[in-house]
Amino acid sequence: MTFSIKELRLSIKDNQPSVGTWMQIPSPEVAEILSSTNYYDWIVIDLEHGSFSRNELPSIIRAVELNKVLPFVRLQSSNYTSLKEIVDCGFSGYIVPMIESPSQLETIYDQITYPPKGKRGVGFSRSNQYGLNFKEKVENQIQPFLVAMIETQNGLENIEKILDFKNLDAVIIGPYDLSASLNICGQFDNEIFIKAFDYIIDACKRKGIPFGTHLIEPCNKKLKEIIKKGSRFIPFSIDTVMLYQNKPLF
Repeated sequence: MTFSIKELRLSIKDNQPSVGTWMQIPSPEVAEILSSTNYYDWIVIDLEHGSFSRNELPSIIRAVELNKVLPFVRLQSSNYTSLKEIVDCGFSGYIVPMIESPSQLETIYDQITYPPKGKRGVGFSRSNQYGLNFKEKVENQIQPFLVAMIETQNGLENIEKILDFKNLDAVIIGPYDLSASLNICGQFDNEIFIKAFDYIIDACKRKGIPFGTHLIEPCNKKLKEIIKKGSRFIPFSIDTVMLYQNKPLF
């Protein structure tokens, strides 16, 4: 388990797989339980499909950090407006859905990074403990972890250009949206999907960008399989799925 962004980057660079999980239930208790397991480097608060309100986020982030796990967020969209109300909450990493061009990543990067590297507004906030850690968090320019989700045919076609964005840390392949974009929704055994999936992975390997796919089913066997195939940044299941996957044996 890692705690700092620097440690996470060094671990992945050392070819160690980093595994996190996804939250859709707006509960600090769920965040505390997941982060206390010692299974995950990071926990993603899903603002795209979850049901979180702005005032719940600080408490959930604190519950994640309590156990020295990194709080990440999946944004509502690739538009910078989805950052306005949450950028000062204290997230360590940003996962951006539906990336189709490097210009989208540039816009997001500007909004999550302080000048002179970016255009983020400077001020006391929860992200710097309301000024108590201003020097550490702002002046030292801790660069948030930036992840692109490749989920569309346009993203597939532009993958080489996307991977050339210099501040990109990792890629996640969104299997459901990608298959839907290819008109074969959920058909992961379809040759068209397999070809597209392998094309993205091959491009990531050539460019040296860590990659993974959202493994929805909490299956350790499948996790080992994708790690064996080279995945190094892996979202493992979702809190909601973990609840209903525990089936009675009768």
